[in-house]
Amino acid sequence: MSQPLPPLVDSHCHLTWDSFDEDRGDVLARMREEGVDQAVVVATSVENARQCAALCEGREGLYPTAGIHPNDVPEDVGAALAELDELLLGGGFVGVGETGLDYYRDNTDPARQQLSFRHHCRVGLENDLPVIVHIRDKEGSWAAFDDAGDIIEEFPGLRGVIHCYTGDPAHAERYLAAGFVISFSGILTFPKGENVRESASFVPIEETLVETDAPFLAPVPRRGKRNEPSFVAHTARALAELKGLSEADVRRITTRNSRRLFRLPTEETAGPPTYTIRDSLYVNLTNACDAKCTFCPRTHDEFEVKGYDLRRAKDPRFEEIVESIGDPTAYDEIVFCGYGEPTLRLDTLKQVAGWVKERGGTTRLNTNGHADLINKRPTAPEIVGLIDVVSVSLNAQDVETFERHCPSAFSPDGYTPMLDYIRAARDAGLQVVCTAVGGLEGVDMEACRRMAEDDLGVTWRGRVLSELG
Repeated sequence: MSQPLPPLVDSHCHLTWDSFDEDRGDVLARMREEGVDQAVVVATSVENARQCAALCEGREGLYPTAGIHPNDVPEDVGAALAELDELLLGGGFVGVGETGLDYYRDNTDPARQQLSFRHHCRVGLENDLPVIVHIRDKEGSWAAFDDAGDIIEEFPGLRGVIHCYTGDPAHAERYLAAGFVISFSGILTFPKGENVRESASFVPIEETLVETDAPFLAPVPRRGKRNEPSFVAHTARALAELKGLSEADVRRITTRNSRRLFRLPTEETAGPPTYTIRDSLYVNLTNACDAKCTFCPRTHDEFEVKGYDLRRAKDPRFEEIVESIGDPTAYDEIVFCGYGEPTLRLDTLKQVAGWVKERGGTTRLNTNGHADLINKRPTAPEIVGLIDVVSVSLNAQDVETFERHCPSAFSPDGYTPMLDYIRAARDAGLQVVCTAVGGLEGVDMEACRRMAEDDLGVTWRGRVLSELG
């Protein structure tokens, strides 16, 4: 029996537009039917912000913003911005905008747009609200994208989203570095949207939102019709295909991204004992770890991977884990890998792995290679027949580089014992894969590959920094 799809968030729509006046109730009903539980209703002027607030009042799942669109910045911009400030002081808005720069049309002076945009950024920073940024330029020009980047960088710590992204990967990288996320609309599905698909391929899914921009830009196969929040599902499916993820993955991840950015309400629960990514099931065995790798989100008090918050107050019991697994043959593999070192719970790991193997499942252990140090005994022989693949985080070509990026309870040398564990696992007959994270200062990926394949005689796999799962 297939599991119900996770909910979606339409991170940007304009439900106050008069094109919805005759059937707004039906639009909201279709939104719920498609599993779009929440939508951010975005304002384009101070008066429209009041309309957004009134529309969202008493309607569960709808959340308003307040801002002035760059094409709607009035000549008396000071008075309009003062009115916006007063409106935001009353609270109830989840974001500031839509604001930004639009050099495509000539109806608003660029200097006035920039003044308004800076004000929105300042107000967003002061009120700890995300800024919703519109950027549009004339064909062949990047002036608006460049100027927007310059302004955003004037406000360190500012949160926000570049909505309905149509820029290139290089500008996306700049906005991501400034702490913004990127949102993709139905343009992702257009035949002529190859540039948008290129950028969506580049932006990490953990930094991606989906939106409709309704009533505009309806996605294929609804192209040419009035757009509405339920259609965001088409964009999510297109993004899943582009990213090589399931629709459920994209729904779950982008929903969590939207909820985090706009601080939308959600039911908080303990991290799951297991979680799926693509066709594999991962066991969140423990949050504890002997290491504090500089690149690991856990080191920075983040426990999220692919839209799952893995933080737990207590480690899951054997019974809880196997109940969550169900039929292990329904997955390509059962992977012992959470935000913690699984061999800290070696006995439970072996118990669960044995249960999985008895039922015909395939198993993999992701480890930092400190199992023997942690358990104070040779452990590789104990998992023979229980674990099919052991994946060890090599992460460096020498002790000095390893300790710089992967300090642990066993420093100043957790590297040599890790190599010894790899050899012991190999000699025990286990299939061993060594991995390393590319992009870390001083890490020579080619030297790591040679060490894995030539010196240790095991399989090698490079990993991408910040691309988890």
